[in-house]
Amino acid sequence: MRFFRTIHFLSLDVVLGTVSLHMMFYHALLHVWPSWEYDALLGISVYLIYGIDRQIDNLTLGASDDLHVSHAQNQRKLLSILLALSCVNVYLLYRVELAVIRSGLVLILIVGGYWLAWTNGFFTWIWGIKEIFTSLIYCAGVLLPTYLAGGFHFVWGMALFLLALLNLCLFTWIDVGGNRRFLQLLIWASGAWLMLMCLSGFQLDVCVILLLVWGIHAGIYYFSPRKHMRPWAEWAFASPLIYILCNL
Repeated sequence: MRFFRTIHFLSLDVVLGTVSLHMMFYHALLHVWPSWEYDALLGISVYLIYGIDRQIDNLTLGASDDLHVSHAQNQRKLLSILLALSCVNVYLLYRVELAVIRSGLVLILIVGGYWLAWTNGFFTWIWGIKEIFTSLIYCAGVLLPTYLAGGFHFVWGMALFLLALLNLCLFTWIDVGGNRRFLQLLIWASGAWLMLMCLSGFQLDVCVILLLVWGIHAGIYYFSPRKHMRPWAEWAFASPLIYILCNL
């Protein structure tokens, strides 16, 4: 259990989930695996965003839970890691196409605007608006390499958005409360969307993986809505590893 807490503290579960989702969608739509540079860029970028995000939290709101306290206590080491990874990302940018760099810069500007809006209280006026914006940015990052390579499907993109939104809304509700009716509607709407995908003939193995992610989150809501379940929810997004192993 200590190992999993360490992984969660370092956000490695989020990185693994993001990269495996990217690889699954890329392969399912284009029938080839993405280059390792794409995987590394995405994984490092997600790590940087999560790391900087938690430092901003601690500066603006203070350390509000055990995770943020740990980040505050290890701030100097974590900032050194973030700086080193930023240098690695700069090197990786020289190895990818210009279109990826341009799109990545646009996404960075969007993330910057998101942080600015957050620190100025823009997301406090309606419950769930922060989670919606976060989910959109997350999906854009996961699916961007696939889209640029010529593959995108709205139905799968919407499925990923709904699952990301479900994850965020679930733990916002667990942490601070909020609109439970909206969360319940989201659970059943996302489940119905995934079932319709299966019945409509979309690639079955991808649908099963996404249903597994949904099932873990629905199970947390109905059987164990506790903060300590967050790592399990993050690991659920690493379920595409099953797809990857089966298609190697």
